[in-house]
Amino acid sequence: METDFSRFVNFGSVANKDKRAELASSIYEQLQKKQNAKTLSNGDTDNFAAAIEKILSNEAMQELCAKDPSLAKQVTQDILDFVNKTKRHILKTGNPFEKERQLLEEFKTTQAQTFEKSWENIASFIAETYSGQIIDTEFYHNEFQKSLDAQENNSKKISFQSVKEHFTDKWDALLFQKELQRELEIIEEQRKKFCEELYRQIEQLKKLQELLAPFTNELGRLWDMSRGRWQKVNFDVLKKYADLLERDKSLQELAEMLGRMRQAEREYEEEIFASTIFKPAWKAEHAAKEELVGIRESDDISSMLPAEAALLADEDTELLFYKKFVEKKLQTFDYQAKILSWEEEQVKDKRQKEKEGKKGPFIVCVDTSGSMHGTPETVAKTLCFALLKTAVRENRKCYLISFSTQIETLELTDMKNNLEKLVEFLSMSFNGGTDAGPAMREALKMLQREDYQKADCLMISDFVMGAFDEQTKNQIAAAKENKTKFHSLVIGGSGNQKTITEFDSNWLYNPNDKNCLLQFVKDFNNRQGPLQNTAP
Repeated sequence: METDFSRFVNFGSVANKDKRAELASSIYEQLQKKQNAKTLSNGDTDNFAAAIEKILSNEAMQELCAKDPSLAKQVTQDILDFVNKTKRHILKTGNPFEKERQLLEEFKTTQAQTFEKSWENIASFIAETYSGQIIDTEFYHNEFQKSLDAQENNSKKISFQSVKEHFTDKWDALLFQKELQRELEIIEEQRKKFCEELYRQIEQLKKLQELLAPFTNELGRLWDMSRGRWQKVNFDVLKKYADLLERDKSLQELAEMLGRMRQAEREYEEEIFASTIFKPAWKAEHAAKEELVGIRESDDISSMLPAEAALLADEDTELLFYKKFVEKKLQTFDYQAKILSWEEEQVKDKRQKEKEGKKGPFIVCVDTSGSMHGTPETVAKTLCFALLKTAVRENRKCYLISFSTQIETLELTDMKNNLEKLVEFLSMSFNGGTDAGPAMREALKMLQREDYQKADCLMISDFVMGAFDEQTKNQIAAAKENKTKFHSLVIGGSGNQKTITEFDSNWLYNPNDKNCLLQFVKDFNNRQGPLQNTAP
């Protein structure tokens, strides 16, 4: 666990390094509901155990974190940050009982010869600070006098030192209780603020999980989303299209089919074989502290110079220390020892090895003209929704081009930065004229990019439009030679046959015949060999 939370373990403000490692491990294991999770104590956590226990008691958070290790890790880190910041806040605000602590420490050094002079000030302070029922100064004064008298008479019945220890121990316990109570109050105050934000994020995460389930179940990925502006976005539109997709299985089947259309292509890579010869050699080992040979730059904390440790002790230079640590530029003692090791000499040989290529991205052109209004619009949006679901699940890029008389583009794969734009697309109304040429040219341009060279291109439209110009047709033909597949989903039966035949494969969705697409999908799944053009 130290690897995951190394910054807190190495540089945290509470307890010592071993205890910090135990603290991080305990929080993570409790969030994962592991049976061997260690129980925390205030002594091991600088009084944070009770606060952490309250934080971890949230049932919704426990349920989500138990299912997802990455989320449990991120929540653990947030809790550790809360602990660290609160401890620094406590130290920064100072101790309001510092004067009393100083008086106590001074009185502990008081000798019998100077008692009367010291006691006058101490008794006055105690009487003002504590009631006589808590500390009876008159009683202790009498006991001190008895001890002094016994000392003069060389009696060992009662000693001045024992009376002083009894008094200072009781005072110390009362003062410690006040200091502890102050820390606990600050911790509780900061815990309430932290939990208010933490539990708000948990509730937001649950909502995102429900709405984005068609895309991802990775709660760790959604945790950052729950921190930001996402609560302002109308994600209900995603639920709407998820429900539509659930009702119309044919569109989901079509999306899955498109995901399988590009068969994994065979490529070749060089595989290197090596026969190894081992030779003995003396090697300098800097980690072994046998001989001090100088100073070097590294991230070895155990060997760093005292001047570097001083940077960590000062808040103003703490960030500089972290920077030097990460860059491995801390000034450290350089030790060296020579050990016998073995050097490898390799004789390399090469051969061609066949590898399986990855599935390519999607480029989806969607007709948003007025003729698509109504059922065609709903079909187009629902299929886009299904394709994005497939792209995210298979880690494939997905580029959306919407067109009427102009085009709009959106790279859908980047969920975190473009989810809001996807919601806007699904919420928009289709209107305007139809010109598919610019959309197809944009798709062809994307195919020139290295990360989209092996893309499959799908156009969704009623194809009530003119034919592509000759230059665009030639570019489509050239792209086909480069193994790009062009598909169409024709909505309705009034499409331009000349435009539709430019595509490698065509699907027909007839709103008046709900079984049309389903039957075609079934036929395709039973078909042997490549799919033939089936333009309506």
